[in-house]
Amino acid sequence: MRIGFFGGGTDVSPYAEEYGGKVLNCTINLYVRCMLTPNDTPGITIRSLDLQEVSKWVSGRDWDGKLALPQAVMDALPDLHPNGDGPGYQITMFSDAPPGSGLGSSSALVVSMLKLLYNVAGVNADPHQLAELAFRIERVDLGIPGGRQDQYAAAFGGMCVYHFGKGRVIVEPVLTDPTALLELESCLIIGYIGDRQLLTRHLMTDQVQRLMKGDTLRYHDETKAFVDESTRLLREHRIADFGRLLHDAWEVKKAFSPHIAPPLVDEVYAMARKHGAWGGKITGAGGGGFMVFACPFDRRLALERVLAQAGVSVRPFSFVTSGVQSWVVEE
Repeated sequence: MRIGFFGGGTDVSPYAEEYGGKVLNCTINLYVRCMLTPNDTPGITIRSLDLQEVSKWVSGRDWDGKLALPQAVMDALPDLHPNGDGPGYQITMFSDAPPGSGLGSSSALVVSMLKLLYNVAGVNADPHQLAELAFRIERVDLGIPGGRQDQYAAAFGGMCVYHFGKGRVIVEPVLTDPTALLELESCLIIGYIGDRQLLTRHLMTDQVQRLMKGDTLRYHDETKAFVDESTRLLREHRIADFGRLLHDAWEVKKAFSPHIAPPLVDEVYAMARKHGAWGGKITGAGGGGFMVFACPFDRRLALERVLAQAGVSVRPFSFVTSGVQSWVVEE
């Protein structure tokens, strides 16, 4: 999964195609994990351990189950379906964060499944292929509103700037020296404030409608401009200024839609600022999920305690530099 820092929302259509989107994010050590196991039962069984749901498919029949996203991944790769009544396989999965986390867990699931299935088929799909197919499955096949950054973050990994244009995506790794990444990690807190699933579709639709009317175009442009400034600060190891820039960007991002920061989000954010945070933001489109806060290293534990007392579920994390991975275990 990933923490989105700057530029979120500019990767959403139609802004990305018409004006060019730009996003800075970094992957973290929270994962969606998938395992494929051959078995003697015909067809495909998909088990989600965290959602406690099961979907089944047998040749010539429709899916029986509620796991729409994994089912759509399988339907996008029909050549990998077992045929006839012979042996099939089971896919077991679970996520380190709940749906609606704002950390890109849904896209991480799709990319993880695609990598797994291609590995089993002996196909070496590159990260661009994985990200683009994952985007198609979520945004086109299932019609889930959203942008492109989550799929690319899951596929490529690391601290990167993603440039989104019409028919092209450029991936720009930001840091070769790990010092800035380690220092930033030491000054960041992430915490879960509540589910945002029911808000997501309405929130994204509202943002797009406001953009197409021209009401928020300048805010999208300002949001994109923060990406270049933030990468410069990172490369110069100016972590405090990076944290303060998060605050500036959050104030602009809230202008995308009044639904981005409901009262609970505003209350938690104001409290964090009162107790020493330089800045912060919602990690996804808005409404809830995880929030991230940047603060001085020596204020971090005190701020974590305050957030926990307010009901925020603080979660330890580390940055990771790799994207999706797969491997084979021979029994």
